[in-house]
Amino acid sequence: MVHLQHEGVRRLAAERARQDAALAETEPKPTGESRFTAANPAYVAARYDETHVVFIVATDTEARFSSSPLIRSGTHTRIAPALHPSAPLAGLQELWEPDSHSLHFFPKIIQITQPGDQWTLNVSPDLTIPVAIDRPIIAPIGCSLALGFLASVPRDQQKQFAVSRTEYFAVRRSPVESADPPVKSHIGELDSLRIPHATVKQIEQQLIDRMKQEVAAIDAALVANAETAGAVAGKSPIGSARPRLTEWLRMDQGLSRDEGKLDYDVRAFSLTPDATPRLFVRARWTLANAPVFPMTAWFKFETPGNDSFGSVAGNAISSTGTGPVLLFSDSTWSKALREGEVGVPLGERLNFQSILNEFDADHDGWAELLVHSYDASDQSSSGQSATLGLYLYTDKGLVPIKMPFNRQTQSAESCLQQ
Repeated sequence: MVHLQHEGVRRLAAERARQDAALAETEPKPTGESRFTAANPAYVAARYDETHVVFIVATDTEARFSSSPLIRSGTHTRIAPALHPSAPLAGLQELWEPDSHSLHFFPKIIQITQPGDQWTLNVSPDLTIPVAIDRPIIAPIGCSLALGFLASVPRDQQKQFAVSRTEYFAVRRSPVESADPPVKSHIGELDSLRIPHATVKQIEQQLIDRMKQEVAAIDAALVANAETAGAVAGKSPIGSARPRLTEWLRMDQGLSRDEGKLDYDVRAFSLTPDATPRLFVRARWTLANAPVFPMTAWFKFETPGNDSFGSVAGNAISSTGTGPVLLFSDSTWSKALREGEVGVPLGERLNFQSILNEFDADHDGWAELLVHSYDASDQSSSGQSATLGLYLYTDKGLVPIKMPFNRQTQSAESCLQQ
């Protein structure tokens, strides 16, 4: 009888796996990667004032205080700053107009783009407008100089642009080809979505389980790498990585014993053709009030019977389904912390990654996300590294549409001291 029960369980499990595989083949998938690849590269644009945006096309071109031709040639003119500075995460409030004689030192994209050329700006999921190139610009970013453009919003679009709450956008030389037929779906954040208490507890438990898996994997890699010559030399004042490794292993044992304090926030988005909410969770664990494990995670919801996505009624997620399902997570910040110096202040707040805007440039029903992330692997007392990038959302992870805009936030004084 026991054998028959086990055989029955095995057959049920096999049938369930077959059904899951069949469902995976029929679930909608993003179709726009080829369209984004064929389109011109996308750049991150930031609001400069009520009628202008600024975007960077080349970073880390010159050292900020070098004696290169770009710096020495001609006389660069400071562009008047905006009366009300915006988009602080981009760090593009200080702009300079290069002397015309220095343009031949600039990258090709700067040289072939003329004032008046029209580009396409994705302002929001429902608003795409043209912008006209005003002039090329030089922007000091950390200890280097970046090159890009200041662009003007046309008069008939200025009212819509001025009242928009967003400050970060995507810009291309030409628009992305639309899906045929286009998919009508609501893309954007669901501000008023209410999550049942039982669902919250399920999210917490899945976060904890995933954290423990990631901790075990990271620590195993740290121990393995510590045995190599390169990993134990020059990483600490006494010339060995072992003391730092031992301290991290001790803290991670505490995390595995549930001694860490979990803090997190949840944002809900409609990002896919099925219009079912996806939840973006930023989580961190602290020990002795010090952040030791930052992680992000994305969730979806399923209902019983056919494993289809859960429903939303009255801005409340249905709690009758099988609960939230963790789709994918990112703990690269935690890995970087363990490979760097102990005490790096990353994770003191839940701002190590943020969703700044959402689009659907190719109208296939799958969102593109504009994401800001702090970089744990390149921090110091003088500043912090960050990236702003455009990603295609999928239920298996975020796919970069272009290399992100990397920003160093060191002060000018710290650059002179290096």
